[in-house]
Amino acid sequence: MKILVNLVLVAACLAAGLWAGPHLRATYDRWFPPPEFVTGNYQALYRQTGKPVVMFSTSECPYCRKARELFKREGVDYRDFVIDQSPDADKQFEALGGGGVPQLFIGDRRITGFREKAIRDSLALIRQK
Repeated sequence: MKILVNLVLVAACLAAGLWAGPHLRATYDRWFPPPEFVTGNYQALYRQTGKPVVMFSTSECPYCRKARELFKREGVDYRDFVIDQSPDADKQFEALGGGGVPQLFIGDRRITGFREKAIRDSLALIRQK
C-alpha cells in the first residue's frame, strides 16, 4: 500500500509539473519580455559582407521570409546567410552565438526573430547616418 501511495504521489507531482511548467513560463515571459534587440559592435561582420544589414536565416522559416519581403519592399541592401544550405554560414552563425532565426544585424543592433517595429526603427537609424 505504501508503494502505491508513493507512486500516486510521484505521478501527481509529474502531472502538475507538466501542466504548470508551460503556464509558468508564459507568465514569466509576459511579466519579463525578452528585449527587442541587443546592442554590440558588428562592424567586422559588415566589413566582411560589404553590406549594411546582415541576416542569418533558414530556407523554410516563415519569419525569415517576412524579413526578406520587408527588406525587398524597403529596398534594403543586405546579405542573407541561409544556414540550412551552407555549412560555412551555419558555422559563422554558431560562432556569433547561434539562437533563433531570423537573426538580423542592423547598425549596432542584433535582432532575433521577426520584430517588425525593431527592424524598421533600426533601419531608420542607419539611414540617418
